[in-house]
Parts: sequence; structure tokens; C-alpha cells
Amino acid sequence: MGDIAFATGMNSSSLIGFFNSFGLNEEVVHMLGSKRQFAVDAWRKLSGSDQLPEAINQILSPHYFPNPEERGRQVQQLQRCLKLDGYDITDDGYRVYIAARSGSAATSVLEHLKAHGQRLNHENVLSRIRIIDREAEASPADAIGSAKELIEAVCKDIIERSGQTFDRKASPAALVKEALKVLKLAPENIPERSRGVDAVRATLNSLANIAHQMDELRGLYGSGHGKPSSSRGLLPRHARLAVGSAGSLCLFLIETFEAQSTETAE
Repeated sequence: MGDIAFATGMNSSSLIGFFNSFGLNEEVVHMLGSKRQFAVDAWRKLSGSDQLPEAINQILSPHYFPNPEERGRQVQQLQRCLKLDGYDITDDGYRVYIAARSGSAATSVLEHLKAHGQRLNHENVLSRIRIIDREAEASPADAIGSAKELIEAVCKDIIERSGQTFDRKASPAALVKEALKVLKLAPENIPERSRGVDAVRATLNSLANIAHQMDELRGLYGSGHGKPSSSRGLLPRHARLAVGSAGSLCLFLIETFEAQSTETAE
């Protein structure tokens, strides 16, 4: 990364200003002893920071590398380095997306959801999963926003496939409640004499609460809203918690819908 920063051709004060814009507080001088060594040390200080992914994106932007071929060489150089640490890069020509190859965000729940989405040819669901896979490690806030949107997409699909309509302005929690209703899983649908009725109802109510919490997190930290300075506290583990909860909810809804559809067909 030090070589990439050096290759931008920034002068000493610009290079210092670049890294200071991502949270460092280095003294601005007109002449560094070694710009390359300064960059190496600066990247090391940013390591583990939630500012690191955006700093990487900025240093590899067309602004610093207007020649697509040169930029491509720098991205490939970074990719070779990150592969040694178990990470992959996706590059769209303007931004790079870094994700752990171990797939810590792509849990088995998301893999199951992906399989359902492919079988149903549901591009909206698949696109959300791709974003989550790509962003959970590099940009937790964006992954949380996509987790909320995944819940919305799944609920709307179930409601529509059941022949019902939904309020276009409905909150995620309201959409979950409506999806549970069409699946005959709304808490009020559980007979009083059912075994463990209170526990079942509490569990079903908690499903809608997951959607509500995803909506709150997205409003505070996720994509689609201006992010306050406090959003810097989000880490990949927060994204994994949000993604895991949202994914489990969506998988339960989809599998229930498919099971009921199979029973009806028979």
C-alpha cells in the first residue's frame, strides 16, 4: 500500500493531508524524508480502523489514477497482497470492494437464501445478498442497510405471491407482520390450546422486532442516510450480527412459504 500511495505522485503536504482526512493527526510538513516510508507507516496506523476501506477506495480512485491501465495495475498489486491475508477484491472501475475469502459474512444462512433466490429467479434478493457478501467486512454500515432491504424484499415477495397487497410506505416491521399474517403465523393465529402458546407467540413477535431493529440501525448507521460521526464505531462483528439475524428471519419466512405452497399443490 505504501507503493500505491507513493505512485499517486502526491507531494508531501498532500500525502499527509490525505491520511489526516481519515483520522490521523500527522504534522503537515512541506518535505518528508521518505514519502514511501511515511505512507507505509500511515497505512499501518489505519490498520483495523473503520476508515481503512474508504481510504483504500480513495487512493485507488480515478482521481489519483486517471489512466485505467495504471489503475488496474495498482489494483492487481493490492489484490496479490490481500490474497495472502485471505481477502478478495472486486473492482468496478471506480471503487474496490474488499471481503474476507473465508466468507465470514456469507454464512450458511445466506448461502441457503441465495439458493432459494436462484431457484425463484429473485434478482432483488440475490442483489442484496451480493452486496452483503461484498460489504460486511469492508463497509459494515452498508451491509446493515442491505440486511434491512433484504427483509423488505423477502416480505414483499411473499405477500405478493400470496395474492395480497402491501402498503408501499410500510415499515420493515409492518411488512414482517403482514408476511406472518399471510403465512398464518401471526401471534393471534396461534390457538390458545397450542402447546407452548406463549413461547410461540413471543418468538413470532420477536421476528417482527428483528425487522424493527434493522430499520433503526439502518437509520442510525446504514446506507441511505447521512452518517453521524458515531457511525465510526461500527465494526464487521456488528454487521455479522445484523446480517445473521436478518438472514435467519428471511430464511424462515421463505422456507415456510415454500412448504405451504408445496402442501397446497399436493
